[in-house]
Amino acid sequence: MKEQTLTTNNLVKLIKWTRSVDVTIPVSNVEIFQRVEKINTFLMENAILQVQIFIKLFALTSSKEENKANISKSTVFTKDVEINTLIELNNEITKEDIVSLDHQVNIEKYYPRPDSIVVNGTMKITITYIEHLTLSGTVINFLNRMPIAGATINIRNLDSDDILASAKTNSKGLYSFNNLPPGVFLLEAITEFHKPEQKISVIKNKDIVNFVLHS
Repeated sequence: MKEQTLTTNNLVKLIKWTRSVDVTIPVSNVEIFQRVEKINTFLMENAILQVQIFIKLFALTSSKEENKANISKSTVFTKDVEINTLIELNNEITKEDIVSLDHQVNIEKYYPRPDSIVVNGTMKITITYIEHLTLSGTVINFLNRMPIAGATINIRNLDSDDILASAKTNSKGLYSFNNLPPGVFLLEAITEFHKPEQKISVIKNKDIVNFVLHS
Protein backbone atom coordinates (compact mmCIF):
# COMPACT_ATOMS: atom_id res chain seq x y z
CA MET A 1 0.00 0.00 0.00
CA LYS A 2 1.39 3.40 -0.88
CA GLU A 3 2.70 5.62 1.89
CA GLN A 4 0.13 7.84 3.52
CA THR A 5 0.41 11.61 3.31
CA LEU A 6 0.24 12.76 6.91
CA THR A 7 -2.84 14.73 7.88
CA THR A 8 -2.77 17.02 10.91
CA ASN A 9 -5.59 18.32 13.03
CA ASN A 10 -5.91 20.82 15.89
CA LEU A 11 -7.53 20.53 19.29
CA VAL A 12 -8.11 23.77 21.22
CA LYS A 13 -8.90 24.18 24.91
CA LEU A 14 -9.54 27.46 26.74
CA ILE A 15 -8.79 27.59 30.46
CA LYS A 16 -9.97 30.34 32.82
CA TRP A 17 -7.93 30.93 35.96
CA THR A 18 -7.84 33.25 38.98
CA ARG A 19 -4.87 33.91 41.27
CA SER A 20 -3.86 36.59 43.74
CA VAL A 21 -0.54 38.39 44.11
CA ASP A 22 0.27 39.37 47.70
CA VAL A 23 1.45 42.95 48.27
CA THR A 24 2.95 44.58 51.35
CA ILE A 25 2.12 48.22 50.62
CA PRO A 26 -1.10 50.06 49.76
CA VAL A 27 -1.42 50.17 46.01
CA SER A 28 -2.69 53.13 44.02
CA ASN A 29 -1.75 51.97 40.52
CA VAL A 30 -0.78 48.56 39.19
CA GLU A 31 0.22 46.86 35.95
CA ILE A 32 0.21 43.08 35.55
CA PHE A 33 2.62 41.16 33.33
CA GLN A 34 3.03 37.42 32.86
CA ARG A 35 5.61 34.98 31.58
CA VAL A 36 5.22 31.25 30.90
CA GLU A 37 8.16 29.54 32.60
CA LYS A 38 7.60 25.89 31.73
CA ILE A 39 5.06 23.44 30.32
CA ASN A 40 4.99 19.73 31.18
CA THR A 41 2.85 17.15 29.38
CA PHE A 42 2.05 13.56 30.26
CA LEU A 43 -0.09 11.21 28.16
CA MET A 44 -2.17 9.08 30.51
CA GLU A 45 -4.31 6.02 29.84
CA ASN A 46 -7.35 6.36 27.58
CA ALA A 47 -5.61 9.12 25.60
CA ILE A 48 -5.95 11.73 28.37
CA LEU A 49 -3.24 14.40 28.10
CA GLN A 50 -2.26 16.03 31.38
CA VAL A 51 -0.84 19.52 30.92
CA GLN A 52 0.99 21.48 33.64
CA ILE A 53 1.67 25.16 32.96
CA PHE A 54 3.95 27.21 35.21
CA ILE A 55 3.47 30.99 34.97
CA LYS A 56 5.16 33.85 36.79
CA LEU A 57 3.03 36.93 37.42
CA PHE A 58 4.62 40.34 37.84
CA ALA A 59 2.68 43.12 39.56
CA LEU A 60 4.30 46.51 39.00
CA THR A 61 2.77 48.75 41.64
CA SER A 62 3.17 52.40 42.54
CA SER A 63 2.17 54.32 45.65
CA LYS A 64 2.66 57.87 46.92
CA GLU A 65 5.27 58.17 49.65
CA GLU A 66 3.87 59.88 52.74
CA ASN A 67 6.69 62.38 53.05
CA LYS A 68 7.05 63.09 49.34
CA ALA A 69 3.54 63.73 48.16
CA ASN A 70 4.33 64.12 44.49
CA ILE A 71 6.80 61.25 44.13
CA SER A 72 5.66 57.74 43.24
CA LYS A 73 7.56 54.69 44.43
CA SER A 74 7.43 51.59 42.17
CA THR A 75 7.64 48.07 43.54
CA VAL A 76 7.45 44.71 41.79
CA PHE A 77 5.67 41.77 43.42
CA THR A 78 5.72 38.30 41.88
CA LYS A 79 3.62 35.17 42.10
CA ASP A 80 4.37 31.68 40.80
CA VAL A 81 1.25 30.12 39.30
CA GLU A 82 0.69 26.48 38.39
CA ILE A 83 -2.24 25.53 36.16
CA ASN A 84 -3.21 21.89 35.63
CA THR A 85 -5.67 20.64 33.05
CA LEU A 86 -6.70 17.36 31.41
CA ILE A 87 -7.37 17.20 27.68
CA GLU A 88 -9.19 14.23 26.15
CA LEU A 89 -7.62 13.17 22.87
CA ASN A 90 -8.66 10.66 20.23
CA ASN A 91 -8.03 7.13 21.52
CA GLU A 92 -5.78 6.40 18.54
CA ILE A 93 -3.38 9.26 19.29
CA THR A 94 0.00 8.37 20.80
CA LYS A 95 2.61 10.69 22.29
CA GLU A 96 4.57 10.45 19.02
CA ASP A 97 1.55 11.78 17.11
CA ILE A 98 1.59 15.12 18.95
CA VAL A 99 3.38 17.56 16.66
CA SER A 100 3.23 20.70 18.79
CA LEU A 101 1.59 22.33 21.79
CA ASP A 102 1.13 26.10 21.57
CA HIS A 103 -0.10 28.37 24.32
CA GLN A 104 -1.43 31.90 24.61
CA VAL A 105 -1.85 33.55 28.01
CA ASN A 106 -3.99 36.64 28.48
CA ILE A 107 -4.60 38.78 31.56
CA GLU A 108 -8.30 39.66 31.43
CA LYS A 109 -8.90 41.71 34.60
CA TYR A 110 -7.25 42.51 37.91
CA TYR A 111 -8.53 44.06 41.13
CA PRO A 112 -6.26 45.78 43.69
CA ARG A 113 -7.09 45.02 47.32
CA PRO A 114 -5.41 46.23 50.52
CA ASP A 115 -3.10 43.22 50.80
CA SER A 116 -3.30 41.56 47.38
CA ILE A 117 -4.13 41.93 43.70
CA VAL A 118 -6.67 39.47 42.29
CA VAL A 119 -5.83 38.50 38.70
CA ASN A 120 -8.24 36.85 36.25
CA GLY A 121 -6.74 35.33 33.13
CA THR A 122 -7.21 32.82 30.35
CA MET A 123 -4.92 30.34 28.69
CA LYS A 124 -5.56 28.99 25.21
CA ILE A 125 -3.86 25.65 24.45
CA THR A 126 -3.66 24.46 20.85
CA ILE A 127 -2.51 20.88 20.25
CA THR A 128 -1.52 19.91 16.71
CA TYR A 129 -1.48 16.16 16.14
CA ILE A 130 -1.17 13.66 13.32
CA GLU A 131 -4.53 12.19 12.35
CA HIS A 132 -4.22 8.64 11.05
CA LEU A 133 -6.75 7.30 8.58
CA THR A 134 -8.27 4.08 9.90
CA LEU A 135 -10.53 1.27 8.80
CA SER A 136 -12.18 -1.10 11.27
CA GLY A 137 -15.18 -3.36 11.73
CA THR A 138 -16.55 -6.66 12.99
CA VAL A 139 -17.21 -10.05 11.46
CA ILE A 140 -20.10 -12.14 12.82
CA ASN A 141 -21.86 -15.41 11.98
CA PHE A 142 -25.26 -15.04 10.29
CA LEU A 143 -26.88 -17.98 12.10
CA ASN A 144 -26.00 -17.26 15.73
CA ARG A 145 -24.80 -13.63 15.47
CA MET A 146 -21.61 -14.63 17.27
CA PRO A 147 -18.26 -13.00 16.46
CA ILE A 148 -15.94 -14.91 14.15
CA ALA A 149 -12.34 -15.04 15.32
CA GLY A 150 -9.46 -15.57 12.91
CA ALA A 151 -11.28 -14.35 9.78
CA THR A 152 -8.98 -12.89 7.13
CA ILE A 153 -9.73 -9.35 5.98
CA ASN A 154 -8.05 -8.35 2.73
CA ILE A 155 -7.88 -4.86 1.25
CA ARG A 156 -7.72 -5.04 -2.55
CA ASN A 157 -6.99 -2.48 -5.22
CA LEU A 158 -10.18 -1.89 -7.21
CA ASP A 159 -8.34 -1.71 -10.53
CA SER A 160 -5.68 -4.41 -10.25
CA ASP A 161 -7.34 -6.62 -7.60
CA ASP A 162 -3.97 -6.81 -5.84
CA ILE A 163 -4.04 -7.38 -2.08
CA LEU A 164 -2.72 -4.21 -0.46
CA ALA A 165 -3.04 -5.23 3.20
CA SER A 166 -4.39 -8.07 5.33
CA ALA A 167 -5.49 -8.52 8.92
CA LYS A 168 -7.09 -11.15 11.16
CA THR A 169 -10.09 -10.67 13.44
CA ASN A 170 -9.52 -11.09 17.17
CA SER A 171 -11.54 -13.16 19.63
CA LYS A 172 -14.32 -10.57 19.51
CA GLY A 173 -14.48 -10.58 15.73
CA LEU A 174 -12.84 -7.16 15.47
CA TYR A 175 -10.30 -6.06 12.88
CA SER A 176 -8.57 -2.76 12.18
CA PHE A 177 -6.12 -1.13 9.77
CA ASN A 178 -4.14 1.98 10.67
CA ASN A 179 -2.12 4.47 8.62
CA LEU A 180 -4.19 3.95 5.48
CA PRO A 181 -4.10 6.38 2.55
CA PRO A 182 -7.39 7.96 1.47
CA GLY A 183 -9.15 6.18 -1.37
CA VAL A 184 -11.74 3.63 -2.46
CA PHE A 185 -10.93 -0.02 -1.79
CA LEU A 186 -12.46 -3.48 -2.11
CA LEU A 187 -12.67 -5.35 1.20
CA GLU A 188 -13.19 -9.08 1.54
CA ALA A 189 -13.78 -11.30 4.56
CA ILE A 190 -12.69 -14.93 4.25
CA THR A 191 -12.82 -17.98 6.53
CA GLU A 192 -12.47 -21.70 5.95
CA PHE A 193 -16.07 -22.39 6.93
CA HIS A 194 -18.01 -19.46 5.47
CA LYS A 195 -18.78 -17.98 2.11
CA PRO A 196 -16.52 -15.02 1.38
CA GLU A 197 -18.07 -11.58 1.31
CA GLN A 198 -16.87 -8.40 -0.38
CA LYS A 199 -17.71 -4.75 0.34
CA ILE A 200 -16.54 -1.34 -0.83
CA SER A 201 -14.76 1.00 1.58
CA VAL A 202 -14.38 4.73 1.00
CA ILE A 203 -11.70 6.11 3.31
CA LYS A 204 -11.47 9.86 3.76
CA ASN A 205 -10.74 9.92 7.46
CA LYS A 206 -12.25 6.84 9.07
CA ASP A 207 -14.51 4.06 7.84
CA ILE A 208 -16.27 1.17 9.59
CA VAL A 209 -17.19 -1.89 7.52
CA ASN A 210 -18.94 -4.84 9.19
CA PHE A 211 -19.41 -8.32 7.73
CA VAL A 212 -22.09 -10.97 8.33
CA LEU A 213 -20.89 -14.32 6.90
CA HIS A 214 -23.06 -17.25 5.86
CA SER A 215 -22.02 -20.88 6.16
